[in-house]
Amino acid sequence: MAYKVCFPDFTSTLQVIGFHFRVAEPGWTYPDHYHKMFEILYCYDGSAVQYIEDRSIAFGRGDWLVIPPGMRHHAVNSGPSNYIYLSIHFDIDDLDFRQWLQTQNVKKWNNSQLPRVGLTRQIEDLDELIMNKILAMTSSTGFPREVESTILVKERFRLQAIILTVLSEIIEVQLHNSEPRQITRQENSLYEVETAHRIERYISENLHIPNISINMIAKQLCISRVQCHKLFTKVYKISPRQYMTNKKLQHAKYLLLHTDLKIQMISELLGFSSQSHFSRQFKRWTGISPLRYRPKSYSVNHLEPKSWVETAKP
Repeated sequence: MAYKVCFPDFTSTLQVIGFHFRVAEPGWTYPDHYHKMFEILYCYDGSAVQYIEDRSIAFGRGDWLVIPPGMRHHAVNSGPSNYIYLSIHFDIDDLDFRQWLQTQNVKKWNNSQLPRVGLTRQIEDLDELIMNKILAMTSSTGFPREVESTILVKERFRLQAIILTVLSEIIEVQLHNSEPRQITRQENSLYEVETAHRIERYISENLHIPNISINMIAKQLCISRVQCHKLFTKVYKISPRQYMTNKKLQHAKYLLLHTDLKIQMISELLGFSSQSHFSRQFKRWTGISPLRYRPKSYSVNHLEPKSWVETAKP
């Protein structure tokens, strides 16, 4: 019997910044700070104390920790030996995952507590990537430069795949946590939810408006700017400005990959004042220009997103 299994379409962008492996000597400290991204910490060896808001967490060999955006934290290696750790700062524009992860209490877990060996396998893969990086810094591959660039692309893909798998394993670990009090949910009133959804709908329907701002959205919905920012961030766990940025980036990538629209037209559809402004912003988001991101040749006859293009026109 013939059958077909269909999965939903989705686009999810993973951004990794400040990924590093470090050996910190006894007495090492990292100053108090916060960031706009999530951070995954893993301790290879030694120990440190992670101070997060008003809590102190002893962090030792085999421990994992996820720190959400906006939380002030610092670390101290007060032990007698080196503290060896891995830090991955990341952001992902999957709102369901962001919201779920931010409802979790900051809580460490150890490799020995894992329901399966998935994260251990990912650490082995990360070890290989770190070793490859060290070797690349101290020796030559012997390949031509263009081949070396392709090797770097492959390594970046491997790193993304490993990090996404780590995030999947983190979900698995959290779901196996049988202590309900470890999960804290911030209740939202019906008014807050409905207002946040109205803000989201306004943003999605008006991305083409040049210089769209929080003030503009608040005025249209007859609420204050502070209230607009506070309600949206509370419900969606992301600021309206960052949400607008993510939406524009998603649409820009889709239009560049799946249509033959000129870059000037794409910049107009996304509300940029000029093509050069759009190109600069896109390069800030992705590290490459729109022209380099777009495939050199493809057929788009059946992929033109006419419905979105038509609704996005001023």
